[in-house]
Amino acid sequence: MSAIFLDRDGVIMRKAPEGAYVRDWSEVDFLPGAVEAIASFCSFGYKLIVVTNQRGVATGQIQPSKLRDIHTRMREVILKAGGDVLGIYCCTHDKSDNCTCRKPRPGMLLRAASEHQLYLPDCWIVGDTATDIAAGKSVRCRTALITATREHKDWIDKPDICARSLKLVAREILRAERRIQICDLAKR
Repeated sequence: MSAIFLDRDGVIMRKAPEGAYVRDWSEVDFLPGAVEAIASFCSFGYKLIVVTNQRGVATGQIQPSKLRDIHTRMREVILKAGGDVLGIYCCTHDKSDNCTCRKPRPGMLLRAASEHQLYLPDCWIVGDTATDIAAGKSVRCRTALITATREHKDWIDKPDICARSLKLVAREILRAERRIQICDLAKR
């Protein structure tokens, strides 16, 4: 079974300003085309799994109940648009906790693969930072980076695909996987 692992902030929803966190549903702002891209992946048979570092829980800036509420409502929005999120895996540890789940470590990917019988080299991870790409590369996932710049050129772990949005990443992944014909891309 193939899966697409998605980082949350900067991929599905807009990131909070540097040093801040999305702490409440009222602060959620879905990125343009993200929900539709998730629905598109699902329509082509991919399983969608969110893997997100949420250090704000450890630092007391995000209440665990608020984080659960954000994820419940996010899933509802995606479901209404025709997508489905199989699972949401969160690392709520602080950087100093030295846990195995905080990206760039692959703990969340390994746990999801075990729980959902996934072969990671058949999967993709989509993120917006070097830590997302490094986590994916460490377990041989294919990788896609959402970026508006070419700042990643000096990274050790280079992404397989780069695009400005999840919608454009979805087109590239689906093309790479030959799940849709190139002529169909113009219709989407």
